[in-house]
Amino acid sequence: MRDERARRGFLRTAAVVGVVGLAGCAADEEGPVPDDESPEFSLEELDDAPDSWPSFQFDPGNTGYTAASGPTGDVRARWEFPTEKAVYSSPAVVDGVVYVGSNDDSLYAIDADSGDEEWRVRTGDTVSSSPAVVDGTVYVGSHDETVYALEADDGAEEWTFQTGEMVASSPTVVDETVYVGSNDDSLYAIDADSGEESWTFETGGSVQRAPAVADGVVYAGSTDGFLYAVDAASGEEVWAFETDDWVQSRPAVADGTVYVGSNDDSLYAIDADSGDLHWQFVTEGSVTSSPAVVDDVVFVGSYDNRLYALSAAADEPEGDREPRPEHFYWYDTDFGEIRGSPAVAHNTIYVGNQSGAFVALEAETGERRFQFNAENWIASSPAVVDGVVYVGSGDGSVYALEET
Repeated sequence: MRDERARRGFLRTAAVVGVVGLAGCAADEEGPVPDDESPEFSLEELDDAPDSWPSFQFDPGNTGYTAASGPTGDVRARWEFPTEKAVYSSPAVVDGVVYVGSNDDSLYAIDADSGDEEWRVRTGDTVSSSPAVVDGTVYVGSHDETVYALEADDGAEEWTFQTGEMVASSPTVVDETVYVGSNDDSLYAIDADSGEESWTFETGGSVQRAPAVADGVVYAGSTDGFLYAVDAASGEEVWAFETDDWVQSRPAVADGTVYVGSNDDSLYAIDADSGDLHWQFVTEGSVTSSPAVVDDVVFVGSYDNRLYALSAAADEPEGDREPRPEHFYWYDTDFGEIRGSPAVAHNTIYVGNQSGAFVALEAETGERRFQFNAENWIASSPAVVDGVVYVGSGDGSVYALEET
């Protein structure tokens, strides 16, 4: 049935073929040119700012934004927690505990203050999935083809759910249902309490990344090139938007719009209800990074070595061209390929790159606030809680960074 769908995406003339976690192409020195506008934020630090980061990109919509503040000046490692292999998984932080997977086949619970190990659960293979922690339970996938539900206190197993291939996707938990993809080409809805399957939605390729959930709809990308909108209750397809290559970016949903990258070098803004294109922004490298969205501004990284700040609104296209963002505010270049997703805490953006640099930038101007260097790539997306930013690295460590 996939070949019967009307194509909605704008086709690129040259496709970039990607592989799991490594897709991308190098950039030329010259690229898109920002305009002379600056984003205007109305961000205020709240007295009761969130004291947790419960899942990938903070919330079920994968917006990557918290009203809490993180470090803005030079940082040091409060602690460095070593695992036995690279850490691709992104941390979740709840009730003073950091939960994160490692390519050493394990999920770890680490004391957020001291960096001491609280418990460790071994699975049968790599844990690149990012855990979600909801109501005292940790949900995470493993390359051993299994989704795990574990007690947050001690790691005791509550249930497991078997898929037909590895689970690199991070779970998203909403209304007592776990939504998660698998490389068996399926998106699953699983009862959070019992571990029983509610429904399965089949795509034409692997579902490698975290779905987003908003207003009763699940949004998930696939290596068949489509972004799918699926009814959260029934598992029925609402719409499908086609790009020109794999969709390894996790979608973010904000104010009725879905933002998602593709290995066709583009970031798309899509109407959440209809699946119609709002705008397309073309970079010079694959966009496997997931966008962060705050106050009508979209931040996204690309394999063209740039982090971009774009307006959520579309411009008025001339002639037959596709609409673009109304404003291209700024970019930070000379950055290294960006594989992970940026996080925004109050007015600061945090993101790592393939060179091992972890950078903080001021959200309005893109001015750099600090840089911390790990010993290998950073594809993990950061979590920001109580003035500390937590992130994993290809050097096998999880870092807790605080202002000096």
